[in-house]
Amino acid sequence: MKKIESLKILPYIGRKIIGINNENIREIIYKSYRIIYKIDSNTILILRVWHSARLLSRNYIPMKR
Repeated sequence: MKKIESLKILPYIGRKIIGINNENIREIIYKSYRIIYKIDSNTILILRVWHSARLLSRNYIPMKR
């Protein structure tokens, strides 16, 4: 998954999530999946891998870690 590996070099490549007021929580799309991640200092935390056919609720994204 080159797209996820690219986050090491370009962590802000993913788009901000509408409705989430946090610059460091972003998403990338890989095939039919939305990969929600958080940029935390020098670490990328994968918060959720979600099939894009399902609606994403704000309750399913952990905001504090």
